[in-house]
Amino acid sequence: MMKRLFFFCLTTLFCSLAWAQQKPGTISVIPQVGVTVANLTNFNWTEGMKLVDHQGSVSSNYKAGFTGGAQMEYQVTDVLSASVALLYSMQGAKYPDFMVDNEDGTAEGVADLHMDLHYLNVPVMLNAYVLPGLALKAGVQMGFLLDCRVKSEVTPVTIDEEGAKTYGESEEIDEKWDDMKTFDITIPVGLSYEFENVVLDARYHFGLTKVCEGFDWRNSAFTFTVGYRFGL
Repeated sequence: MMKRLFFFCLTTLFCSLAWAQQKPGTISVIPQVGVTVANLTNFNWTEGMKLVDHQGSVSSNYKAGFTGGAQMEYQVTDVLSASVALLYSMQGAKYPDFMVDNEDGTAEGVADLHMDLHYLNVPVMLNAYVLPGLALKAGVQMGFLLDCRVKSEVTPVTIDEEGAKTYGESEEIDEKWDDMKTFDITIPVGLSYEFENVVLDARYHFGLTKVCEGFDWRNSAFTFTVGYRFGL
């Protein structure tokens, strides 16, 4: 019994040391890297097109991209802290393959269609430490668009009267889009867990603003990062 009690106390002490909370008034920097899993809401690229072997439009899918940067955190109280970060993030969306019917016996097969949005994001967060090492967080994020490119592979297709398809030579498409808005606002919510200065962070970002003129496209993204806390 005494051995078990000693082991329990030792384990509790170790966890308390490993999960030590930052003291109020302290400032720390957390470099972090990770992945963004992003999509665009209402991104109906094929809306209004007549598709071969599809009914209606094709919905966009989430795509993965890199994110990285650093955040600075100020511990306000034992429970609350505020942070600001500067993060590069690759966002956007991708589409499953589809074929557009030109209604003249020809079609265009579109493969690997994806939009790459490169942002410099500045999230300002309020963090509530509900358990040792575990924080719930919410805030606002300002995004500054660095570049937008739409890439795909287009293949001309000839369709005979019996429906047989003959495929031509594929062409790689890489277009820079200038109609995207250069400023974006999202609401990030999530949580983080810290163990021995290693910080695991997961967030979801609700897009508030439209990202393109004339379309109701909004950013929707999950971010997963790992960082290391350095005290100042």
